[in-house]
Order: sequence, then C-alpha cells, then structure tokens
Amino acid sequence: MEYPKKHILAQLEKIVADKHFSRSKVNVRLLTFLVHATLEQKDVKETTIGTAFFGKKYDPIKSDNKVRVYVYHLRKKLEEYYSNEAKENEIVFKIAKGQYLVQFVPFIKEKEVEIKPQRTLYVLPIAMAVLVLIAGLVWFLQKPELHPFWHTLMKNQKTTTLIFGDYFTIEGPIATRDIGAMRDYEINTEKELEVFLETHPEFQGKLRASRHHYFNWAAPYGSKLMTQFWSKHQYPFELSQVSEWSMSKLNKENVVYVGQTKAMGQLKNILTEYFPQFQYGSQKIFYTHPNTNKKTVYQDVIAYDKKMTDYTLVAKITLPSGNEMRFFLSDQDGGSIQALENFTDTEKLQSFYQTHQLSDKDDFIALFKVTGWQRKSYETTFVLLDKKEK
Repeated sequence: MEYPKKHILAQLEKIVADKHFSRSKVNVRLLTFLVHATLEQKDVKETTIGTAFFGKKYDPIKSDNKVRVYVYHLRKKLEEYYSNEAKENEIVFKIAKGQYLVQFVPFIKEKEVEIKPQRTLYVLPIAMAVLVLIAGLVWFLQKPELHPFWHTLMKNQKTTTLIFGDYFTIEGPIATRDIGAMRDYEINTEKELEVFLETHPEFQGKLRASRHHYFNWAAPYGSKLMTQFWSKHQYPFELSQVSEWSMSKLNKENVVYVGQTKAMGQLKNILTEYFPQFQYGSQKIFYTHPNTNKKTVYQDVIAYDKKMTDYTLVAKITLPSGNEMRFFLSDQDGGSIQALENFTDTEKLQSFYQTHQLSDKDDFIALFKVTGWQRKSYETTFVLLDKKEK
C-alpha cells in the first residue's frame, strides 16, 4: 500500500514529537534522515548515514559499528512506540534487519480472541501458570545477565569510549629506500624519540616521527568482541585510538583500554597513579609488593618453536568524577584477547569475583599468565591481585 508523501511526513512529525523520541535527538535525527532518504529513493548504506551524521570525523573502519548500534536502537524505539501508541490503520514505519530504508505499512491491531470457560475449573489457572513460566523463561534466555564489573560502567549515564593502543612509528632510511616507516620497541612516543636523538646525535636529521600508526591483532578482534557484547545490551559506545584521544575527555567519559603497556600514552599516568606497585618495560612487567617491597620481574617469552608467555593485566578504576576505566593490557595480542574473552563471560567473572572476595565497588588490578602455541590454545593462569585501598 502506497501512502501520499504528505501523510508520511505528517506521521513523522507525530512520532518525533512523542515522548519515546523527543528526548533523544539522535533518534529524531536518524529517523528523519532515513524517512526522507526513502521518500527520495536514495541508496542508503552505513557510510551514507555515517557521513551525514559525523561529516569529516566519520571513519568507515572505526564508525560503522556505531551506525549499526544507532539503527538497532531506533528500530527498538519504533517497536516500542507502535506497541503503546499506534492506532488502527496508522502508518507504521518499519526498518527491516540489515536494511536502512523505511517501509511504510498499515498498522493492524491484533484481534482479541475470546476464551471460553472450560468445564474443569483448574485448566485455566494451570494454563496461565504455564504461559507465565514459558514467558519468563524466554525473557531470561533472551536477556543476558550483566555482571557488576560492567554494570556500573554502563549505567552511570556517561559515554564510553573503547580505546586501542596504536604503535608509534618512525620515518627514516630503510633497507629498500631512503625513507620509510619503521618500528622500534624502545621508542613509543615523540618525547622518547627526542631523548633518543639527543643521546644519539648521529641520527639527527635522519629520523623523525611518522604520521602512520598501526595496531596488532587485539584491535580488530577486541572491536568485534566488544561490539557483540555491548550490542546484546543495546549499549552504544565510541571507538578511538590512543594517539587521537585527549586527556581533556578524562572526567567526561568512561574508558576501556585494550592494548600494549607501552602504547598506553597518557593513560599510563592514570594507571600508575592508582597502582604504583606496577611499572612497565619492553616485554616485561615490574612488580613491587606493597607490604614487603619485594621486587619481581614478569618477563614475556616470545618464540615460535615453543609456548608464548604473555603477562597480562586487567584493571578496574573508578575516578572521583564518577566515570570508570577498564584496562586490558599485554605486550602481545594473545593476552589482551584472552582477558577480554574471560571478562565478558559472566560465569568466569562471577567465579573470579567469588574466589578473590571482590565486592561490586572494589577497584583492583590483576595479573595473569597467558600461554599458547602460535596464538592458539591459550591457557590463563592467575598470578596476583591487588585491591585499591578506599
């Protein structure tokens, strides 16, 4: 059934003025954009929406998941509106899964079915009890349980940014040409490069900071894993990399960092302030026991002919401003990937909290030993845990 354009636009005005939409500028903008694009018969894709909403800041690689989350959110809002406010023969705006154009269909109210009383007085109560039980079971199975490790972060009304550590690179002479990008594991910032050039003047004029940064496998895998995890809870989030993130945002948003200890950038200062007993070197973690001052070095083992060992840290921090931080740290990709998998598994999280007698409000830092063969068959062994003193 085709509707006149003026009727569709009138229905659009009615919907966006409703309480289900008027409080969310994103949903209003997105629905308006999609309705007009449909009426104009445009070919709408994720990149189309992203460019229209974010302009020059839009990056298809980093922002497409955000577009999908927003459309998913909008679809649920429309379903909620029509389940409560719609009248018979009203125009229904429907966005099919995997699609972005809007379908305009008539609303048909479901007919009430008359239930005749049964001869046996117990049939109806038993049937209703069974239905309630089934409905409760379906709801329980569909709604994933949210552990306090994530619950407090996701419910504090602040934006959450998932940040990945990107490797700092240097431009200079390489084997095949006069200039190219290279990676030095001991030089991870422009400041460290300046110090190196001061102590090695023979490289002055030959080396400079490169504009090109790169990630290891933890970034794409972590992005996929957290997108799947947060989508189950309809939770939108931002994506960034350390080199683009500013400390000016620190008290305004939650942060989840995934990556190498040496690529934390300014975030390293926050982690060190809260847990000074840990220091970080190249492929190693230094630990000073808070009570005995005993020093221990945890050294990664990187080899192709035997098991890899990747010492991995997971930290939970609550800032005075109320926003929260989570860290998943390792100098290889295997450790942080395994940590993310373990800490998005409700059963494993519950077991971890119970074993170490952690409360919902406890901030902590935990060290794990992750081993595996060529990034396969990972095993995780708990090493130690320190709670933040309140």
